[in-house]
Amino acid sequence: MSAVEGVPRPFLAIWGVCSFLKRPILWVHLFCPVAVTLFSTIISLVVLMLTALPGQSDMLKTAGWPAPLAWLSGFLLVIAEVMVVNLIIMLVLFGCVQSKISRHILEERGILMQIRSEYAQRHLGALKLPEPNCCRDLGHNILFLLIRIPLLIFTLPVNGIPILGQIAWCLLNGWLYAWELEAEFMVMSRELYSCGSQYRFVSDRCLSFFGFGTVAMLLEMIPVAGPWLFFASNACGAALLAESFFLETHRFDGEHWMPKASAPPAMVMAPVFAMGRLDDDHKLLACQI
Repeated sequence: MSAVEGVPRPFLAIWGVCSFLKRPILWVHLFCPVAVTLFSTIISLVVLMLTALPGQSDMLKTAGWPAPLAWLSGFLLVIAEVMVVNLIIMLVLFGCVQSKISRHILEERGILMQIRSEYAQRHLGALKLPEPNCCRDLGHNILFLLIRIPLLIFTLPVNGIPILGQIAWCLLNGWLYAWELEAEFMVMSRELYSCGSQYRFVSDRCLSFFGFGTVAMLLEMIPVAGPWLFFASNACGAALLAESFFLETHRFDGEHWMPKASAPPAMVMAPVFAMGRLDDDHKLLACQI
């Protein structure tokens, strides 16, 4: 039985933090993102505090809000705006980092090996999975950027409502973030290349995408740690979410993955043994729940 089986999807984002911190080999991927986002966060925060905050708080006071609440809401809007700036930078420059981290976790848990074997059977021995390469990764990131940014900006005003506004904003945008994180897995495991086929996959599992994506975005809204630690840990969480989807057609008996009897015919083949680190994660989750 896989450790993620039956685990609430929002919890997988938290478990992703534990998975990332346990693996120092993944920390090296953060050096460039930390340096770049530290600079962008300082610059954008200073500029927006000096320019946007006074106007936003004055607008709320004009609308009848009490001065302290207007200032707090204006400040929360600034934090959300800084997050949007960092999001654009991270998606364009470092989207491939999340892909590498997710693939590392899936490889470690034996899932990628099983997917490769099934892909080779379906495609006459081809061992190279579809995705990723640098150009396709960049195109994938830009496509999601063009979809996500208008939605992020359109829903930005809800951040003016303290606490509830941030939760609502993450709820409205989180499902699309989760889709972006799982898009590569959908291509590799199900060969869902088109937006329409991926959308059907997402809509059939909307609660999973909303739950995981909301928590993942809330984590990334935390100043400083959000664009650094949680940007990377969400990639680990996305790999765990992918494992939960993999369990729809496969089962894990403690040593190897096997397709279920209900799996598509192309998936019914010899099992592939999982990596040793999987047992450690099973023990970790057992202690946590």
